[in-house]
Amino acid sequence: MGGIISKPKVQGPSAAQLKKEADALKAQDEEKALLAEQSAAEDRKQIEEMQSMQARKKGSRYGGMRSLLATREDAEIGVKKTTLG
Repeated sequence: MGGIISKPKVQGPSAAQLKKEADALKAQDEEKALLAEQSAAEDRKQIEEMQSMQARKKGSRYGGMRSLLATREDAEIGVKKTTLG
């Protein structure tokens, strides 16, 4: 009579199914970590490019002024231009 009154027992997922789900979750986590690493590398590269561009702009703005303010024997002569030919 115990079988008639009690609820039927539902079997849980098999060990193979549990392992497959765990492997899928692990693969997703690895993929997310890889994507995050790639986006961080792209961000660093973009920041480095922007900083180098800013340094070039600053150098072109203030480079001439530095050469004019430099101490020389005859500052009135100006900057000498040299060519390779």
